[in-house]
Amino acid sequence: MTDLRGKPPGAPGGLDDAALLSVLARYVGTARAQGILLRARTELRGRPASDSQLITRLVEGVRGFIGETESRKVFADLTRAASPKTIEAIEIDVKIEADIARARLAARDICMALGTSALILQKLATVVSELARNQVLYAGGGKLVIRPCPNGRRCMHVVGSDKGGGIKNLPEIMSGKYKSRSGLGLGILGTKRLSDKFEIETGPTGTRIEVEVNY
Repeated sequence: MTDLRGKPPGAPGGLDDAALLSVLARYVGTARAQGILLRARTELRGRPASDSQLITRLVEGVRGFIGETESRKVFADLTRAASPKTIEAIEIDVKIEADIARARLAARDICMALGTSALILQKLATVVSELARNQVLYAGGGKLVIRPCPNGRRCMHVVGSDKGGGIKNLPEIMSGKYKSRSGLGLGILGTKRLSDKFEIETGPTGTRIEVEVNY
């Protein structure tokens, strides 16, 4: 039986099945994606086959469910997964105002390397700037880590952490009811609104904020 958690031994193509499923499932759901991938792997088993041939079979498999326009997007996403750019995570120690600009430039550089749109670049740069600014102004500094999401997912992953005293009135801040002259609530709430995923943990020993921005 084929194990769809990774590339089966002797299977055609050099792609990992987890990355393929991650792409296909976004368009047709996990169960259908597994069936399409299994069929394509089975049809090509025992033949000399390249990644491009496997991708072609997969696109043919999804076309009947999503139409031609979306199929072209699937092809682009699978091709990107077949030859991903190796982009290392960027870690930034945030201590002073100048580090906010450094973080923003790092976000710009990683977006340009991935070829994202100008809109996504601006969103990520703003998210990173707000996280860094909060660390400088309210926590005495912290750290940011920016990296592409794994497994072929088209998103950027950012983690901001600090060892400050935590964020008081967090429920009020996240509801938009908290009014602060310092602007703390606006920065956190603005970050959440710009993010496709937002998680925050805060307490007396510090704060950790994890966000994702899709592209």
